[in-house]
This record gives sequence, structure tokens and C-alpha cells, in this order.
Amino acid sequence: MSLITTNTTTKEPNTKVASYYGQSLKPNIGKLTFGNYEFKPWFGNPAYFYPTEGKYDMLGYNYSNMVTMDPNKRTRSKNYNKNDCYVDHLYICEYCFKYSIEENEIIQHWSKCKYNTDKPNIGRLVYHDEKKRIMIREIQGYKDLLFSQNLSLFGKLFLDDKSVYYNLDHFNFYIYYGIDGRTSNYIPMGFFSKEMIAYDLTTNLACICVFPPFQNRHIGSLLIEFSYELANKSQFCSGPEIPLSPYGRIVYLKYWSKKLASIIWEEQRNGKLNFSLDKLSQISSFRKEDILYTLEHMNVLVTTSNDEIILSGNIFNKWLKDNNANTNKNLLDTKSIRL
Repeated sequence: MSLITTNTTTKEPNTKVASYYGQSLKPNIGKLTFGNYEFKPWFGNPAYFYPTEGKYDMLGYNYSNMVTMDPNKRTRSKNYNKNDCYVDHLYICEYCFKYSIEENEIIQHWSKCKYNTDKPNIGRLVYHDEKKRIMIREIQGYKDLLFSQNLSLFGKLFLDDKSVYYNLDHFNFYIYYGIDGRTSNYIPMGFFSKEMIAYDLTTNLACICVFPPFQNRHIGSLLIEFSYELANKSQFCSGPEIPLSPYGRIVYLKYWSKKLASIIWEEQRNGKLNFSLDKLSQISSFRKEDILYTLEHMNVLVTTSNDEIILSGNIFNKWLKDNNANTNKNLLDTKSIRL
């Protein structure tokens, strides 16, 4: 089984300009309460605090309100260290991501939050699987700025390289809503963002995050699949912004591997044993570099004596058996897409 792979890099390209705004070497929030769930963040987020000044254990909006009431309480830190900012417990509304260190404040807010409804009404409905009680809503940053900012701040607690929280006018957010059994209301369980004015037109996703209580439900794969459906309207082969975060790399390689395996298996079953990266890209809508990166990860490529890289049929068939992945099971119901 041959595969033409001329002049294509097999490494994940690093085209993203590094930004260290809001990065922290360690978590700076002890634990989180998100609706009925309590868990720990994975990463710190100094953007919850006031930059370059303020008290180390006071959230930014609390400090700003205090200074507004009494400017004499302004505190400037000569040796400000973003890793020193710390609060023990952060309470977050499960509907709008409003946050506070005061539990009673969030409880009072929760009862009157305008997004606390049977069905979410923010943004535009772009996917609704009524049978599985799943929906995805498109939120535009410039229209729902405060919601998008709070969502981004929360997402940073689980994304090590996220650095955009406030300047969100050119971003759209696609939020996965589901029902977790504890309430009859739809609640957000994860999201991905997309930059609408992107330098690279093949980028279909900026960042993706599934909140810890809702992981291992295939939400990440469904959101990735939806991002490709969204990009297919432009007829581009596309993929995520790179470099991928460690979590993103795991999710994408799992998704790409199974999707490509099902395509190759189907081609093989139909007697087509010779195909190119162009053909795989055309069928999958994946970028060629992502395909090659994934096949290398699957360890199904070998080099011939003529220095030609080919896909080994024997190794590939063993991979199918080991991973139980010889058929394509779409997570999305295409009839439920409302673009």
C-alpha cells in the first residue's frame, strides 16, 4: 500500500507567535465551584486579578470597585509577581461564567441570571440533536462581550497557552450545551473558539476546551467534527491553530487517527491500495501536514530501500485491530446542523 509523501514536513509546525500575557507557572486558585461541581484548575490565570497593582488575594473587579469608591486605597506593587496572586476558592455561575470569591454572591446571582433558562437563548443555534439533547450555540464576541470574556477567563484555567481574554471582537465561540442529569436545564460543558479575521485561512479553530466534569463523553471529538463542518462551507482543507496544547494534541490525534483509519480502511476494502496525501486530504478535509503528522503518530509509515515513505498495509491492519477503529462513526448528526 503506497502513499506519496514528497516535500511535506512530518513535524507539527510552530507558526503561533508566543504570548506570555496571563501565564502562570502554577495554579493560583485553590478550587472551583461550577454549578453542582467542585474541582481544581489545571493552570493559573493572573488575568482574574488586577495587573501590576492591587492585593494578591483580591480579584481584579473587586479591587477596581474598591479604588473607585476610595482612590486612597490604591495599592501599587513595586515587585509585582503574577505567581503570587492567589485565592482559595472561586465560585462560577454555570450559565454565564460570572465569578466571585463569595459563595452567597453567586447563589443570589444564579437565581436571577438571565441565562438560567430551560434552553439557552444566547447567540445563534447552529446545532441541535433533540434525541441526544445536545446543542451548539454560536456566540459572537463583539455582541456578547462580557459573556465571552468570562468564558475565556474560565477556559484559561484548563488551557496552558491561552492568552486572549478581553479583545474578543473578532472571535466567535461555539459552545456545547448538554444535560448532565442533575438539572433539566442545558448547561455549557465545553467550547471552541474561532478567529473570524485570521491570517491563515485554513485555521478552523483557535482553542478548544471541555470542562473537567464533562470529559470522557466524546464532547471534544464532536466539537472538532463540527469545526470541520463549519469550515467546509469555505471549501478549504483546514485544521486547528498550531502549535497544539498538550490536551489539544491528545484530542486531535485521537480524532484524526480514527477518521483517517476509517477512510483508508474503506479505500482498502474497495480495492484502492495506492493513494496520495492529496486524495486523503480531499476526502477528509484535513490539511496534508496534519494527515502526515497523524500517520507518523500511528506508526504505520515505513521507508523503503528507495527512500520512499509508504503506508504499511500489515502495520495498518494491526493498528485497526488494536484500536477497534475500522469503521467511521460520525458523532454529528448532519440533519441537526443549522448553519
